[in-house]
Amino acid sequence: MKILQIHKYFSKENGGGSVTAFFETIQLLRKRGHEVVVFSMEDEKNDPSEYSKFFAEHFDINKAKGFWEKIKLIPGVVWNHEAQTKLEKLLEVEKPDVAHVHNIYHYLTPAILHTLKKHKIPIVFKLSDYKVICPNYKLFINGDVCEKCKGHKYYNCFFNVCLKKSYLSSFIGMIEAYVHWMKGSYKKIDYFLAPSEFMKEKCVDFGIKEDRIKILRNVINTENFNLEQDFIEEDYILSLGRVSEEKGIDYLILAFKEFVDEYPEIKTNLMIIGRGPQRDALKDLARKLGILDARVIFPGFIRGEKRDDLIRKSKGVVISSIWYDNSPLVISEAQLLGKPVIVSDRGGSKEMILENESGFIYLAQSVEELKKVIIKFLALSPEKRKEVGIKGKENILKINSEEEYYLKLMDFYQQAIDGNE
Repeated sequence: MKILQIHKYFSKENGGGSVTAFFETIQLLRKRGHEVVVFSMEDEKNDPSEYSKFFAEHFDINKAKGFWEKIKLIPGVVWNHEAQTKLEKLLEVEKPDVAHVHNIYHYLTPAILHTLKKHKIPIVFKLSDYKVICPNYKLFINGDVCEKCKGHKYYNCFFNVCLKKSYLSSFIGMIEAYVHWMKGSYKKIDYFLAPSEFMKEKCVDFGIKEDRIKILRNVINTENFNLEQDFIEEDYILSLGRVSEEKGIDYLILAFKEFVDEYPEIKTNLMIIGRGPQRDALKDLARKLGILDARVIFPGFIRGEKRDDLIRKSKGVVISSIWYDNSPLVISEAQLLGKPVIVSDRGGSKEMILENESGFIYLAQSVEELKKVIIKFLALSPEKRKEVGIKGKENILKINSEEEYYLKLMDFYQQAIDGNE
C-alpha cells in the first residue's frame, strides 16, 4: 500500500507528541514493507526527504515583524493556497492509496483536505489535540477548562482572547474556525483517529458523528529506549513536559510544599524538566515558598538519553495537568522505563494506567488530593515502587503495542479506501 503521511513539521527537533507519532508511524509502515510518501513544510531544520521538492513554502506568522506584516500573512494561515498547489503536484506524481493527516494548522491548513478529496484520496485524521472543535486547540483558558465554542460559537475565541492573550491571534483563530466549518473542511475526512476514549467522547459531544471516530492508541517504538537497565532509584520525583499553565505545575509545587512541611525528614526533591512560558513564574513561586533549589529544581529542557536516564533514576513521574490532556507520550515513556506515574483525573491520562497497580490518580486542581497521593506514593518501599513500575511497563506495552497499532491502523486505512470506492 502507498500511504501519504502529512505533518506541518518534518523535523524531530520541533519535538512534541504529534511529531513523534508522525515519525514513528512512518518508521513502522516502512518496516512493514509499505511505500510511504510525505508532505510537509519547508524548514532549515527538516530531516532529509526525497519529497522535499513538493513541500509547501515556509512562513511563520509568529516571527513576522510588525503588525502589518502579520496582517498580510493571515490569509495563508487560514487557507494556504500554495500548500494546495504543491500537494496537487505530489498527488499527480505519486497517486497514494490513502492519506494520514497529522498536525497541519496555521501552515498547511485544512485547505489541503479539499485537495485530497479532489483527487479522491481517502483521509484518516489523527486527533492530536482539540483543534477540530476548539479554536485554541486546548478547551482551556484562564486556568480552567472551557467549552464555550460548543455549537460553533467560535466568536467566544475572540471575545475571551483565547489565543496567546492576543486579540489578533484570537481573531485569526475565530475566522479560521468559521471558514473551515462553512467550507465543510472536516467533512472531507473519512475517519478521525482518537488516541483516547475521552477524546472520542468529547468530539462526539461537540457534534462529530460517533461512527466517524476510531480509537487508535499511540504506538511507542521500544527500539528507541534502553530497557535493560537495572532498577535504580534516586531521591527525586519528576515533572516533565511543556511548562505552561494547562500543565498545572503550580498546583504540584504547592502540594509538594505542603508535603515538605508535613514530612521534613523525607528528603525527596521535585525536579521540573522542560521549557515554556510559565517557567519563570513557577521558579518565583518556588522561591517565595522557600523551596527553590533546596527542594524544587529546574534543570531546563533536556532530551534524548539524558532525559530517559533522569526518568529511569527517579522515584516516579507526576503529570499534574488541569486541562483535558489527550494521551501524553510521557506517561507511556515513564511506564516503559519502569517508573510509576501519578496523573490527574482530567482527560485521557487516566486511561493509560491501572489505578493503584501501575500508577495513581488524583482529583485535578486539588492541592490537598495531590499532596495525599505524593505521601502515599513516597510511603511505599523501593521494592513496592519497583513492582508498580514493572506493572506499568507491562501495561504500556499492551496499550501501545506496535502490533496492535499496526493492525488497527491498516484496518482503518482499508475501511477508508473501501468507503471511497
